[in-house]
Amino acid sequence: MNILVTGGGGYLGSVLLPKLLVRGHKARVADIGYFGLGHLRGLQPGVEVVRDDLRRVEEHGFLDQLLEDIDCILHLAAISNDPSAELHPELTEDVNFKATVRLAEAARARAIPFVFSSSCSVYGEAAGDLTEDSLVNPLTVYAISKVKAERELNLLADARWRPVILRNGTLFGYSPRMRFDLVVNIFSLYSILYNQVRIFGDGLQWRPFLHVADCARAFVFFAEKRDPEHICYNVAHENLRVVDLAAIFQELRPSVDVEHTPLPDNDARNYSVSAARLFAEGFETRIDVRTGAEQIMEAIVGGLIPDPESLFYRNAKWLKELTQIGTRDHRQVVELMESFNSARRMS
Repeated sequence: MNILVTGGGGYLGSVLLPKLLVRGHKARVADIGYFGLGHLRGLQPGVEVVRDDLRRVEEHGFLDQLLEDIDCILHLAAISNDPSAELHPELTEDVNFKATVRLAEAARARAIPFVFSSSCSVYGEAAGDLTEDSLVNPLTVYAISKVKAERELNLLADARWRPVILRNGTLFGYSPRMRFDLVVNIFSLYSILYNQVRIFGDGLQWRPFLHVADCARAFVFFAEKRDPEHICYNVAHENLRVVDLAAIFQELRPSVDVEHTPLPDNDARNYSVSAARLFAEGFETRIDVRTGAEQIMEAIVGGLIPDPESLFYRNAKWLKELTQIGTRDHRQVVELMESFNSARRMS
């Protein structure tokens, strides 16, 4: 198949693309390149990179060109994580909601299968293992944008065209486009650099966790799956509290000290999910937090991640830097960072 992967240069997309190529698919990547695209250059054969802004979906001819000869759309592009969305709420609305709906409408008009990357954060705060039929309770700008997009996708669905919505758990694991603003990845970094992990608040909030490679495999599965039973699926491997994560890191690195930092208000987001519907569809996750964390820690000590404390690996902080630089010049700055990282790897 010829598959369009929006946001294909990001944390998830960079792990997904090789899996598509192994399966014999070709990929067209549409990505604005805020976090660089140089790491995709070695993907051969079968990857076409379109460095562009999905907010152009309203422009005449843009979608016709983007969707030419496309057999399936895997829509990952988004302003990802809560701090980034809070930093740019209007940009989040434009990318996460408006561009998603317009792209889905174009897919529906062309009968192109559409798989949307949503988030378990739509549940917000609720007790018990939540299913796809549980009430959503978005508590952040990011989660609200995902709920709004989901609702429009459901309204677009009919007997002829049904999208698939994947509500991903909190991602972790090594990626060629690494991120250190995800809790397991952060704990991995600070365990190695400072022999310390820091828990803000009581750490008793639950989260569903999902290795980035398992998430990528789920997108490949639904790209190839015809007529899935449902529209919406929770995608998660295990539910853990933050204090449980800290215990895992103490086992992996016995010298690690766990520091608790009290907060006047604990994080209200607290949810665990059931992935039974996904498993019934025939897909199973494989990688637990312990295994994924160990892989990240080994990547850090092995020098696979140049300058891991750089803002380049933290979405919100990097977007803030680009905002101060100016949108027009962001590509030049990103390319400079990519060149620096490449030189560090070869030195």
